[in-house]
Amino acid sequence: MKKYLSQVLLAVLLFGSYLAQGQTYIRTATGANNVFPFGNATNRVQYLYYPSDFTPAVPMGVITKIYFKAASTTTSTYTNMTLDIGTTTLTAMPTGSNPWITGLTNAFFSSSYTISAVSGNWFVFNLTTPFFWDGTSNIIIDAYSNSAGSITLEQGSVGGNRRMWGVNGNTTSNGGGAGSASLALDIIPGSPCTRTTPMAATTISSMAAQVNWAPVTGSFQYEYVIDTTTPGKVLKAPVITTATTAYVTGLIPGKTHYLRVRNYCSAVSYSLWDTIAFTTLPPCNKPSGFIASNVDSNSGNIQWLQEPNVTGYQYLVDTFRNAPLSTNPNIKNVSSTGNFQPLTGLEEGRWHYVHIRARCVMNDSSAWSLDSFYTPTPCRKPTLALTHLTSNNSIVSWDPVKTAKQYEYYFGSAATLPPNGTPVKITSVQTPYLLPATNYSVHVRCMCEDNGIKQSSGWSSIDFTSQFATGISNTESEAPIMLYPNPVTDVLSIKAGPKFRDTRLTILNLKGQTLGSFTLQGTEGNIDVSSYTPGVYILQYTDNEQTQNIKFTKQ
Repeated sequence: MKKYLSQVLLAVLLFGSYLAQGQTYIRTATGANNVFPFGNATNRVQYLYYPSDFTPAVPMGVITKIYFKAASTTTSTYTNMTLDIGTTTLTAMPTGSNPWITGLTNAFFSSSYTISAVSGNWFVFNLTTPFFWDGTSNIIIDAYSNSAGSITLEQGSVGGNRRMWGVNGNTTSNGGGAGSASLALDIIPGSPCTRTTPMAATTISSMAAQVNWAPVTGSFQYEYVIDTTTPGKVLKAPVITTATTAYVTGLIPGKTHYLRVRNYCSAVSYSLWDTIAFTTLPPCNKPSGFIASNVDSNSGNIQWLQEPNVTGYQYLVDTFRNAPLSTNPNIKNVSSTGNFQPLTGLEEGRWHYVHIRARCVMNDSSAWSLDSFYTPTPCRKPTLALTHLTSNNSIVSWDPVKTAKQYEYYFGSAATLPPNGTPVKITSVQTPYLLPATNYSVHVRCMCEDNGIKQSSGWSSIDFTSQFATGISNTESEAPIMLYPNPVTDVLSIKAGPKFRDTRLTILNLKGQTLGSFTLQGTEGNIDVSSYTPGVYILQYTDNEQTQNIKFTKQ
C-alpha cells in the first residue's frame, strides 16, 4: 500500500512539474574542497543544513532534486548509491566518533549510478521518492554508497560543525566537525496534503485528556504530539495513528498543553502541523493534615484537611499498611465536606491504618494517603480475693491484669474511695495487725501503660471483718460441748462434753453480733437455725474460767 501511494505521489509530482516547475534553492560553501563521500573510501557523509542557509529563502514544499557541485572533472560509478533525508532539532553535528543519525527517509537509491562530474558544475540526483520539507526545520542529508569514487566536492567550513563522516556499513562515524558541501535543491512549493483541523479536547482531568481532530478524506495516517512548549515547532516524536481521537495520559496538572496534528497523504507526504491549546485541571492532591482524636480501646475520630477541586473522599480503616484495591467492599465514600469521621467497633490493642484518597472532577482521583493510630487495651479493674483471714491478719490477692505496670492499694475502713494508694508490683497484699472483730476494706486499682498511653483503672474493693481474738475451735473434741451435724441445715444438736459446766451459750455471726443465747438443760439439746442465712456462725461457750468459740456452718 505504501509503495503504491509513493508511486501515486511521484506520478502526481512528475505530472505537476509541467504545470508548476520547482525552483532551485542554493547553499554555497567554498574554500575547503573535500573528497568525502564521492572520491574516497570514506564513502558516507551526513550533512546538516539550516533553512537560512539557502538563497532564496526556502518555502514549504516537496524536494524533487538534490545537486552537489563538483570540484574535479571525472566520471565515477557508485554501487548502491543512496540519499536519505530527514528533519532534526540538531543545530550542530557531534564531533568525534558517534553513532550515525537515524530515523531518516530514503529519497534516492540506485544499485549502480554513474556520475560524470565537471569541475565548477552541479551534478544532480532526481529523487526516486520526493521528500516533503516544512521549510522551517533543520534538515539532514545522508549520502553514501558501497564504492570509493574519484569526485571531489566543493565545500566550505562556514556555519560550524555541519557534518559527520565515515565508512558505509560501520555503525559509528569516523569523526565529525566543520565543513559542508555546496548544495542546491529543487522544491515544488506548497503542501501536497490536505490539513486536518484540531478540535477542542474533551474529558479533561488533571493528568489526562481526550484530544480530537477532524477526519480527512483519503488520509493515509495522522501524526500528533502533546507538549507544553510554545506552538510552532514539534519537539517530541509524534505518535502515528489512523484514528481521529486519542486519550493521552501523563499530562502536567494545571498546565496549558498543545495538541499538534498533521495529516499524511502517503508514507512520505504530509500536511503542515495544526495546533490547538487546552489546559489540564488542577492536581487531585492526596489528602493531608491527618489527625486522630478521642481514641480509646474501640472508637475514635479521624479528620484531614479539605483539598480544592474535590468532589468527595474515599477512606478505609484496617490493620494493613498496603494501599487497598479499588474493589475493596469496605471502602467508604463520603462527600467533599466529609473530612471528619467518627469510628466505632475498633479492635483494642492494635495499630489501625487509615487510607484516604480524594475524588476530583472528571472521575479523577489522588493516590492513597497513609496514616495510623493505636487503640490501647483498656486498663481493667482487678478481681480481688480474700484468704487467710484471722483475728489479726489477712491476705488480699488478684490475678495479673494485661498492660498493668504496677498496682495501688489502700487499706482502711469501708468508707469513700481513696484518691490514691500505695504502689506495689506484686499481685497480693497482707494486712497484719488487725483488730479482732473489726470491719475493714481493701481497695486495689491498676496503673497501666500500653504503647506509651498511661491509664489507671477504677478501684476494686473487698470488705471483711476480722475474727474474734479468742480462738475459734474447729475441733469439737477440744471443746466442752460438741455440735452436729456440721454443716447444719435446720436443727443444730448440742451434746455436753467431759469439760462441760453449766453455763450460758451464745450464737454470734462473724461480725460479732449476737443472734441468740440460751442455757443447755442436761447434757443434750437442739437449736433451730433454719431461719439463719447460710454462712459461718460461732457458738460461744463462757464459764468462770474460759471462753470457747466453736464454728459451725449453716447451709
